[in-house]
Amino acid sequence: MTGLTKPGPSRRRLRAQTLHPWINSLAATAALVISYLTYSALPPKEPDTEVALPRVIKVHWYEGLTSLFIQPTVSTRFDTKNVELVNDLTLSLQPDSVPRVAPQFKWHQTVKWLYREDRETIWWEFLSDPGPFMVTQEEPKQPSVEFIAEGWHPTPGRYTGTLTVHRAGQRDPLAKEFCLVFTPHNIAELRNRKEETAPDEFRSDTPVVAKDGCYHWDE
Repeated sequence: MTGLTKPGPSRRRLRAQTLHPWINSLAATAALVISYLTYSALPPKEPDTEVALPRVIKVHWYEGLTSLFIQPTVSTRFDTKNVELVNDLTLSLQPDSVPRVAPQFKWHQTVKWLYREDRETIWWEFLSDPGPFMVTQEEPKQPSVEFIAEGWHPTPGRYTGTLTVHRAGQRDPLAKEFCLVFTPHNIAELRNRKEETAPDEFRSDTPVVAKDGCYHWDE
């Protein structure tokens, strides 16, 4: 009597065992495709833009023309497909004591700072006219902006300022508030300045700031 051989797996079972890994791979690929299509169909995420104020604000006054220089940092916290387009920057300065008239500032120009050996001081020069600029996560912007108010000079007291960043695409503007303090001594010094005198610095990191959190003359 010949020896009996153990029957091997049926063709159906072999086919099932062969197809099983392929089915899993196809299912995983299909899931990835569906996830990608779903993500692509979602609207692009808007940039999460922030505005930070500098520690120094510069003020220059001469013959009824007041210049206020401020260099904000406009940045986005997260990377997105979209970029943030800033259309305009505006500045308001409201005296806390009424009925003093609030100055009307306008964005005059963007400047660059340099050291003038002939004057032995820090001075500004024209860099660009007012205009839109783009902000991405890789490229935050720090424009040195000169705002001017014609026919107005500071008077002693506390002022509440608002720097507003206007954005494209009907997005809400971003407003950043601060306060600025002029003392009678500050005003007297400003009026004694000459045209070629460097702007005076008001800082938010001096010891006196701890009292009110405002920008004060850096004496």
